[in-house]
Amino acid sequence: MFQTNDIPLSLYIHLPWCAKKCPYCDFNSHLLRDHHQFEDYTGALISQLRGWSELFKSRKIKTVYFGGGTPNLFPIDFIKILFREIRSIMDIEENSEISFEVNPLNMFRDSSIEEYFLDLNGLGVNRISVGAQSFDNMSLKRIGREHTPKEIELFLMDVCKIFKNVNVDLMYGLPGQNQMKVRKDIGTLKDFNVAHISYYQLTVEPGTMFYNNAPKLPSEDVIWDMYLLIMNELARNGYSRYEVSAFSKGGMRCQHNMNYWEFGDYIGLGAGAHSKITKNHLIERRIVISNPVSYVNKIKSNEQFFKKTSYLPGAEVLFEYMLNAGRLTKGFKILNLEERTGVEFASEQRKFCLACDKGLIEITSDKVIPTKLGLDFLNNLQEIFLPIKDD
Repeated sequence: MFQTNDIPLSLYIHLPWCAKKCPYCDFNSHLLRDHHQFEDYTGALISQLRGWSELFKSRKIKTVYFGGGTPNLFPIDFIKILFREIRSIMDIEENSEISFEVNPLNMFRDSSIEEYFLDLNGLGVNRISVGAQSFDNMSLKRIGREHTPKEIELFLMDVCKIFKNVNVDLMYGLPGQNQMKVRKDIGTLKDFNVAHISYYQLTVEPGTMFYNNAPKLPSEDVIWDMYLLIMNELARNGYSRYEVSAFSKGGMRCQHNMNYWEFGDYIGLGAGAHSKITKNHLIERRIVISNPVSYVNKIKSNEQFFKKTSYLPGAEVLFEYMLNAGRLTKGFKILNLEERTGVEFASEQRKFCLACDKGLIEITSDKVIPTKLGLDFLNNLQEIFLPIKDD
């Protein structure tokens, strides 16, 4: 039996449109072709929210996250409507983290950047995540980003005037990138003293434009040197690494992502959104269809718009847990693993001992902690927990 009442619950709202699809992006994002889509999509989100109210009945919402896509393409009036509905239906914890993803310059045309962010702040948004990716002009062009370094800096200045909790996304391993450019990115960002940095390696994923027309990337040795430089420079500038790609100052971790990594529950609204709901004896997952037009049409016609799957405690749930909690630098408590997965640690101890023998984790009396080697070679750690499929 799962300890359901002790598992935190988060809310994710997917706003799927972008002004342009980046060639490396494998997220569920779509080109915005008609501004009338905003109203229909907002109505669909509200219908889904009301229809799924039983999923969060009697449970408080720990965090809220607006992701995309480019959420700041959405007119603020529709964001206000969504907030009104969310607050009327859900019980959100006091002082909860409410995050909103943004891209530089992708603002709805009837609002200035400052007005838009002041309105967001007034609605209760207290964390902003900015998709900068780089401060080098050539690097930005090579990954299909349309903003310039100067535009990012001006954008960040406006954001940081209004919000104290700001994350910036950066990438390394970009075409034509080297250590000097990475050092310059970190040096530029240092001037803004943001609370949080997410630093991702560019990977070419199936289904992206880069997958069909692959760019020339730096060699593995050069990418490894960039990685080591990032670890050292961010630590030197006061950022603590708490997850493979996440760094924060002063304990300003992303609470929403922490709930994912600690295998909490979450409800996903919108096209392509995922939900995980723990019940007394199983974990239920729901995945909404990815196309936003189909999503809206199916909700309007009262048709099924998601796929539902249930998992009993076992190897598959343990593997999912390790995909998440295994990323945390401080590891996880064995009791947390048992309460969140329904799996007894003793029954799977052979896998943990194998990972320990390989130097990928350390096991204490009450915790499992990835080693530096385990974090550097996370795939090798996760593979040990892959479920064995029957032939």
